[in-house]
Amino acid sequence: MKADLHCHTTFSDGKFTVQEVLTYASQRGLDYLSITDHDTFAGSRVACAIPTRLKIIIGIELSTYLNDESVHILGFFNNWKQVESLQPFLDKQIQKREDRAYRMIENLKVMHGLHLNPAFLKKLNSITRGSIAREMINQQLAGDHKEVFTKYLGDDCPAYIPSTKVSTQKGIDLIHQCGGLAVLAHPMNLKKNDPVTIIKLGVDGLEAIYPRSQDQEGLYRQMAKDHGIFITAGNDFHALNDTKHGAIGDLVLSGRDLDIFLGALYES
Repeated sequence: MKADLHCHTTFSDGKFTVQEVLTYASQRGLDYLSITDHDTFAGSRVACAIPTRLKIIIGIELSTYLNDESVHILGFFNNWKQVESLQPFLDKQIQKREDRAYRMIENLKVMHGLHLNPAFLKKLNSITRGSIAREMINQQLAGDHKEVFTKYLGDDCPAYIPSTKVSTQKGIDLIHQCGGLAVLAHPMNLKKNDPVTIIKLGVDGLEAIYPRSQDQEGLYRQMAKDHGIFITAGNDFHALNDTKHGAIGDLVLSGRDLDIFLGALYES
C-alpha cells in the first residue's frame, strides 16, 4: 500500500484538475491520495465525489507565520463533519488571498512596470503566489518560476505580500479543534525556525519524506521518533517537470509508516 499525502490542483496553485490528478495518481499505482490545496477543501470535496479506486484522505494546507517566516501546516481529516467548523475561517482566508493578489499585481505594475491582467483571478478558488507566477509566465511577463520568485515575488522581494498573519499555533489549534491531524510540511524549507520549535507547538506529524531532501530523511525520521510523532510523505505536486516539487507517486508513504499514520487518522 502506498500513499502520497501532499498535492495541489487548479483549486489553488496546481496546474491540473482534480480528475487529472486522480487519473495520474492511479497510473502511478497509489492506494491513498490526499489533495491538500491551500486554504480550501474544494479539491478534496470534488475528489471524494469522483468514482475511483483510490482512497481519498481529506486534506488541506494552511499558511501560517512564526518568527516572520511562512510555516505551512497540513491538516488531515477522516470525515466531512469534522471540517464544517473550519469553513468560516477558510472563507475569510480566501478573501484575504484575493485582496492580497490584487495588491501584489498593483505592486508589480508600480515597482516593476509589469501589467498583469487580473482577469484570471476570477477563475481561481484559492489564490497563491504560484497562481500569480504561472499567469505571469502565461502572459509572457516572466520566463519561468525561478525568475518570478527571484526578481518579483520571493519572500525578500518588494512586491511580495505575505498571504496571512495567522500564527502557527492558531493553525495547529484550528485543525485539532476539528478533530484533525496537524503535520509540519516540508521542514527542510524553514530558514528562521527550527522544526523542533514547531513540533513543540503540538503537531502530530512531520513531512519527513519530501522531494529535494532525501538526504535529510533520516534526520527527520529521528526527530519525529524523539518527539513521539509520526512521519508523512508528500511530493507537493503542482505540475509535471517541476524542479521545485515532485510528481505524484515519486515518493510515497508505505509499510509501517503508513499503518501508523492511518491508525492515527482513523482514531482522531
